Amino acid sequence: MLDLIREAMAANQADAATYSQGVRIWMAVMSIAFLSSVIFAPWKAGARWILAATLVNILGLILIKAFFPAFSRTMIGTSVHLIFWTPVLWMIWRPSAATRRISDFEGRSGLIYHVWFLAASAIMATSLVLDARTAIGWAL
Repeated sequence: MLDLIREAMAANQADAATYSQGVRIWMAVMSIAFLSSVIFAPWKAGARWILAATLVNILGLILIKAFFPAFSRTMIGTSVHLIFWTPVLWMIWRPSAATRRISDFEGRSGLIYHVWFLAASAIMATSLVLDARTAIGWAL
């Protein structure tokens, strides 16, 4: 099983190496933004949701590639993003979370979290738009 996971990780890295420089930079920005959620996750629900989405994405890329090696990294990543990230954005921006969000943004640390939260949300939303465009391209 470990060999299968190692092979899947190597295959994903090989696929990613073929992406354009712009796409690789975008993936690095997403990684930094989303993985930095660990800083806020112990205290902020929004950060926990983004961290969970990131972990599901990583596990999805590895496990799906391991069991379905013919699927490209783009196909797997796009599908995982559309299926899991859309509900995550809803959960962190749903109207019923507004009161908690406002209290999370109070104080100096709240300001830092607020900036990170808005940036991470915007990055996730932008990625979803790009993923939707890719998926629509497959359907046409």
